[in-house]
Order: sequence, then structure tokens, then C-alpha cells
Amino acid sequence: MLSIIRNNYVIKEKPKIITLKFAILELHKDYIVSTINEGVSFEMPHLVEITEVFIRNYPTQPFLSIANRINDYTINPTCLMHSSILPNLKGIGVVCYSQSALETARFEKKFYKGTLEVFDSFRYCIQWAKKLISS
Repeated sequence: MLSIIRNNYVIKEKPKIITLKFAILELHKDYIVSTINEGVSFEMPHLVEITEVFIRNYPTQPFLSIANRINDYTINPTCLMHSSILPNLKGIGVVCYSQSALETARFEKKFYKGTLEVFDSFRYCIQWAKKLISS
């Protein structure tokens, strides 16, 4: 079994990795971790492409999306208004590594109608995700 160590937190499952032109997606049993590439300006075409991955891999199963904001990029906040079209997407966790990223994520949260939480720790985000998916 493959273990991934992220911020001193060990994930003991082997995720399916999908590499897109603008991001790397790690598909786990109950959640997807997306790492958007440095400098990307995330717009609707990006959202459509990621949504297609969600639909193909989690057609009816409840899941969460975790944005691993290790890189600096921008997101059009109106994309978040459309993210709630997937009824089995139970929430979005955003892991931030800088104060500016935290502030940006908190601003973006206003645009999302579902559950969106902002974290400064990958470990806490995963704990939140597991709790949310089991409820």
C-alpha cells in the first residue's frame, strides 16, 4: 500500500492520479484533492473539465472536493456559484498555506451556496472531510 505524506499527515491509500493541463487531481475513495498549477486563472472551462472528472468517477457516490492551494493562482469566484450543481458533492475544503490565500478563500466562500470550509492544515481538512462524508 502506498502512503502519501502531506504536512506530516499520512494518507494510507493509493489515489488515482489524473493530470490535466492546469491541475493534478488525486482521486481517493470519498474525496478528490486538486492542486491547481502555479499562475492559472481558473475560469468556467476549467470547472467544466473538473466537473466531468467528478461525474465520471463519483456518478452517485457522495464525495468532497479538497483544494490544495499550495500554488498561487486565481479563481473566478463566479465559478463557485456553479459548483453546487452536483448533488453528491457534499462540500469543498480549501487548504491554504499563506495568510493571503486564507483571506482569498474566505472571500470566495461567500459565492458558494453549499458547505465550504477553509483550513490552514491538510490534516484538519481530511478530518473534517471524513466526518462530513460519514454524516
